[in-house]
Amino acid sequence: MRAILILTTLLGLTACGRNEAPDEPLYVIDQSAPAAAPDPGLEGCWSGVITTSVEPRRILLDVSLDPARVRLISPGQGGGAIAFEQVRLDGPRLAAATRLGAFRFDGALDGDGRLAGEVIQGGLVDNLSLEPAEGC
Repeated sequence: MRAILILTTLLGLTACGRNEAPDEPLYVIDQSAPAAAPDPGLEGCWSGVITTSVEPRRILLDVSLDPARVRLISPGQGGGAIAFEQVRLDGPRLAAATRLGAFRFDGALDGDGRLAGEVIQGGLVDNLSLEPAEGC
């Protein structure tokens, strides 16, 4: 009986695992085509509310053009910051993702002074509109 219980538990754990290797990216930003020079309006601090978690939370996106760098800052979580390893600045467009792509943002300047696009976190997709802010 004990052997059956252990075998059942092991089979259940195996079925719940991912098929991919742990270092295999979920998403990779396509860098194959040349990018246009980044729009200077992308640079700076952007603020918005992300709703892909249980509670909506304010985030800051810190964008630097030279060198190309994007950081996500969560003021409600002690100011913790995540540096995106994948970054593509292409004219008014910005794409940024964590190394394995589990968190990503793809957006563009919208003509109304906002940076708007789609955010994906843990498989959940939502629209995100960011406005210029102070405090990055």
